[in-house]
Amino acid sequence: MRILLIEPPPRVIKKESIAVPPLGIAYLAAGLEKKGHSVEIIDGFAEGLDFHSLEVRIQQGSPDIVGITGMTPVIDNAFRTAEAARKHTKYIVMGGPHVSVVQRKLFEQTKYVDVAIQGEADHSFELLINKLESDTDISSVPGLITREFQNPPAPPIGDIDSLPFPARHLLPNEKYRYILSRGRVTTLFSSRGCPYNCIFCDKAVFGSKWRARSAENVLDELELATNNFGIRSVVFYDDLFTVKKERVIEICKGILDRKLMLEWKCEGRVNLVDAGTLQWMKEAGCTMIAYGVESGNQKGLDYLNKGTNVEQIKQAFEYTRQAGIKPMGYFVLGIPVETYDEELRTIDFAKEIKASYAQFSVLSPTPGTKLYDDVVRMGWYREVDAQNPMDKDRKRPAIINENWNEMKLNDILREAHKRFYLRPWYMWQRLKEVRGMSDLFMKARAGFRILTWYLRK
Repeated sequence: MRILLIEPPPRVIKKESIAVPPLGIAYLAAGLEKKGHSVEIIDGFAEGLDFHSLEVRIQQGSPDIVGITGMTPVIDNAFRTAEAARKHTKYIVMGGPHVSVVQRKLFEQTKYVDVAIQGEADHSFELLINKLESDTDISSVPGLITREFQNPPAPPIGDIDSLPFPARHLLPNEKYRYILSRGRVTTLFSSRGCPYNCIFCDKAVFGSKWRARSAENVLDELELATNNFGIRSVVFYDDLFTVKKERVIEICKGILDRKLMLEWKCEGRVNLVDAGTLQWMKEAGCTMIAYGVESGNQKGLDYLNKGTNVEQIKQAFEYTRQAGIKPMGYFVLGIPVETYDEELRTIDFAKEIKASYAQFSVLSPTPGTKLYDDVVRMGWYREVDAQNPMDKDRKRPAIINENWNEMKLNDILREAHKRFYLRPWYMWQRLKEVRGMSDLFMKARAGFRILTWYLRK
């Protein structure tokens, strides 16, 4: 059977700061190829396709089965992709986080999808393909959702070393870019799942059990990526890369031993780093660690069930800077137990800990999280126009209560970006780090995007 896997196009075609490989479907493609199937990938987002061009590509490929990734913030694009594919294929299958959250409600949202798969689909999708190819009953496929029935998801894959590396040879690798990264870039999962329980985190696909690949397996993929695809920059897309320090150090030593000339970024947690581990990370090419700070107020951290404290945040950022790695902070605004004035403290805290970069976003209760359940129960759930410069153009889920309304959310977002980014000292620090014209252009474009967003607001 001819199988076409699609990452949907954007709503509006423009030069995006971030376009990264769709690892989910690249993993599926690798598994299917290993079983002898014919597979093609269309990355409509990275290629900047419009929906007419996408439909032409689908028609030319004449696939028997089309698989589509569905993510909640851009699910309308996935549905439009399904509509474009409908006349040109026999079966349309959807997977991804949105399916795992809404489950059978998916079929109330679109008439163009035949079946869906929730949870990790690596093995379930292969089984579904085999059953469709042999025209046998599909009702036993784990995680399968149809209009008539819904199966429990497949158990999380225990040995993720057993999975083949993502099929990067099917991807438009020259199209990928990541803000602040240099050279050809890719993403990589070295683990799946996160053992922590922040109330706003959606774990519908990978779950709470942390499952790590061996250091050797990760290094083999890194080596393949550099040698075969010219990769020079890697973004580890793990929910949390720094869970086990010994494994992090083993990966770092392997990068050095194999002489892999890479720069890389990862996600960390402030209570899981120390000076020694950070030094190994720096020597192995780590240039940035992003920490989920969320709030500069302890009561905000406690409400979000972060399991961290303000002093740990300060120490982690200090250690990271001392190691020569840029610390980035993720911050959420509009926390229901915090007031506007208290969140001004969070903005000042981002400056106090000397974050190299800060991402300020409105706290969003997404389906499948404890936060969403709590907020709906309290009657606080709303969808509002309160986007940061990197958000898409759709309304964003937010919490409206006695402390927050739509105007206040927009005001605090604007104040955060003004106080943090539009400082002469900050801009001078970033300019001093420029490494060539391409780096200057990238930083200037990011700065211009923030400035124009601020002026528009």
